Amino acid sequence: MKIGLSVAILWDYKELDIPKAISHSVDNLNYEAVEIHCEEPFFKGWGTEGGHETREKIKDALSVVDADVSLHAPYHDTNIATMSSGIGKEIIRQHKECIETARYLDSEILVVHPGFVSSRKYERKISLQKMTENLKKITKFAGENGVKICLENLSSKRKAMCTDTAEIKKTLKKVNMEDLKVTFDIAHANTTEEGPLKFARRLKEHIAHVHVSDNTGEDNHLPMGLGNIDFEAVFEELNPFDGFSVVEGWIPRDEDPFLIYDREELEKIRKKLRN
Repeated sequence: MKIGLSVAILWDYKELDIPKAISHSVDNLNYEAVEIHCEEPFFKGWGTEGGHETREKIKDALSVVDADVSLHAPYHDTNIATMSSGIGKEIIRQHKECIETARYLDSEILVVHPGFVSSRKYERKISLQKMTENLKKITKFAGENGVKICLENLSSKRKAMCTDTAEIKKTLKKVNMEDLKVTFDIAHANTTEEGPLKFARRLKEHIAHVHVSDNTGEDNHLPMGLGNIDFEAVFEELNPFDGFSVVEGWIPRDEDPFLIYDREELEKIRKKLRN
């Protein structure tokens, strides 16, 4: 298991500087991997010609640190389950750009959000079908470029898709491609009736990537120890796991002490599991 950090945590409106966040994550906070969000405002110019300059800066920043990298596809203003053909084409284009960026940055992992039912007027099964069709296109392109798509379980919300293991397994079966895996968001699972342990047990064979934050049943993205998740038990259930465990929990304006604590806690768990 490699311990990583989502550098979006360190981004702010004053600096808009992903390279600096990468350097700080590795050199000062001692993380072994970083996860980069491919969308603005985190990734300046994303989806446009201006994004190429940012990509070059990220490449340069990664070249001088000892760390691996994963990417996160855009999701704040996009919906992979969209009913709109035109918007769907743009979403596919941006995900393909993520895959090309992953290949350029020597990353093998692209995290993708499943999307949501846009309106209660829409049938869930139709939105699921749209999502599956788009995932097939994205995963096929990813496989051709040596990248794995890791579908993230979302927190428990009525319109959200893939919040439970049954719907995730159904999606994996329908897409039916070796390069589609699962990003197991432990905190998201803690907002559901199943809970993290059952998620880990039921999806273990499909999990290639993990997101780590804490909560008490709501999607708060807290540091480890500030919620009620038993992380040691969850990782014992996943063991052996050799992917990235990416920290996503923090306290705004006081990130560093908690990010160091998160890393140290994951290191303790890793050491215990190795023994």
